[in-house]
Amino acid sequence: MRHTAVCLNGRFSGTLQPTGTQTSAFHTFDAILKAERNFAIVVFADLRFPGVNDWRDIPKTKVVPVPFSTWSRPRAQLWEQLVLPRAARRHGCALIHHPLNTSSRLRLGMKHLVTVHDLNFVRHPEWFSLSFRTWMMLTALPGMRSASYVATVSDHVLREVRTTGRISPAKSARIYNGCKQLPATVEVGNESNTILALNVWQPHKNLARLIAAFRLLRVDFPTLRLRIAGRLQAQFRSGPSLAAMLQEPGISVLGYLSEIELAQAYKSAHVFCYPSLEEGFGLPILEALSAGTRVVTSNSSCLPEIAGGAAILIDPASVPSIAAGLREALRETPAERAKWITKGKSVAASFSWQQAAQSYLSIYRKLLATS
Repeated sequence: MRHTAVCLNGRFSGTLQPTGTQTSAFHTFDAILKAERNFAIVVFADLRFPGVNDWRDIPKTKVVPVPFSTWSRPRAQLWEQLVLPRAARRHGCALIHHPLNTSSRLRLGMKHLVTVHDLNFVRHPEWFSLSFRTWMMLTALPGMRSASYVATVSDHVLREVRTTGRISPAKSARIYNGCKQLPATVEVGNESNTILALNVWQPHKNLARLIAAFRLLRVDFPTLRLRIAGRLQAQFRSGPSLAAMLQEPGISVLGYLSEIELAQAYKSAHVFCYPSLEEGFGLPILEALSAGTRVVTSNSSCLPEIAGGAAILIDPASVPSIAAGLREALRETPAERAKWITKGKSVAASFSWQQAAQSYLSIYRKLLATS
């Protein structure tokens, strides 16, 4: 029999409190499945992940339940390497789309499309645990190099994939993520003395410098508050001890936020600060722009590309620069702030999951045509 279906690797769905890359993978697949197409798609995913169960009602879609959320990370990784290719083949698939950097090295005559979010594990191995970076070097790089096609989420990552990853321009392209629609919330007032930071526990998120900049600002803004949201992620190495810094006046740790809580946090903050040393896309800055929050972010990696001129850019390696950017946002007049918020919403609206889905579907059709 001729295999004509596409398989979507939903291993990301094992994380029931999704952050940036898992959220991006879900919305990419969601838009692909809901788009018009003339071929079947088979999705291997955990039905407990928010929104996955709804996919079972979409025409030309088969969802194969896999209990990723009950498995250890090593078990899920081995499933991706050894079980997924055979299962996809049994379901009549000619192509597997892997949305989060890693892919099956076992090909079984199928085409493989890999979406790469960053190469931080190559460029900055010191940020990661030894076990995580070893696994990535054994799976992500070889899988990328042997893939039929590689998509990246920004031009910044595309350049890295073609240089560090040695991927041919003929089999690689940039496909931007979209900006997810935040849920409607009760109207919340903007708190002019609040800075929000999100998912800053990884070393490259630069939390220590952000807190140092916040400390400087408290001299001029004594009632200023810094709210830190997001969950810890085990694959990253612990940075310097931050326990004492987190106890400083004005700092509160919110933990993981639901989508509604996150939307409220964005809308109530006066400034969203994202001073990362390295990013592949930077979805939170788009979410903040979409929510009408002023953004201060880094002048490096993909962040100027994604911010589209709607954010205040700072040098993430410089505490005075971070403080100066935040001070500028805090001192803007209402008219200046309104102008930038309008621009920010326009930038965020230009990133569409539907547009991303059409780009992926075009690649699917090309690869299926040569299967």
